[in-house]
Amino acid sequence: MFKKFVIAYDHRVDLKYIEKIKEVLTNKQIEVLVFEDDGETNDYPILAENAHKMYLENGADGMILLCGTGIGMNIVANKFNGIRSVLATSEAEAHFARRHEDANCLVFGAGYADDKYEVKLCKRKMGRMIEAFVDGEFEGDRHIRRLNQIKDIENK
Repeated sequence: MFKKFVIAYDHRVDLKYIEKIKEVLTNKQIEVLVFEDDGETNDYPILAENAHKMYLENGADGMILLCGTGIGMNIVANKFNGIRSVLATSEAEAHFARRHEDANCLVFGAGYADDKYEVKLCKRKMGRMIEAFVDGEFEGDRHIRRLNQIKDIENK
């Protein structure tokens, strides 16, 4: 059961998403810490790194990261030992990330477009994915062996 989450986001993220995340988590009695960027850089690797520092310094047990597509934040989050991050696009993915991988970081693409493709995040769907994630319980059993294999790879 999660007790404290760190949230971080880049300049492209509409604050309505941050407010929705806070609402969902506080309704679940989860403390929320928001990493406020100083405005000097909006590079997602630095934002994710600073969020992870806040996570460690404050004894948090979960993170939610947002950027345009979510892809960059997810890649960076998975570089930190002990962080198992998922870029979920459905409630089922968020649910199974908790049950099977004991994921502790949820990433969203909050919106981005070019001349060919668009990423768009529905605030209600995001809320349901967060609920599926925080309500999920790690199954243990055969998944523990796999998580230990991941730890071994991290330590190489």
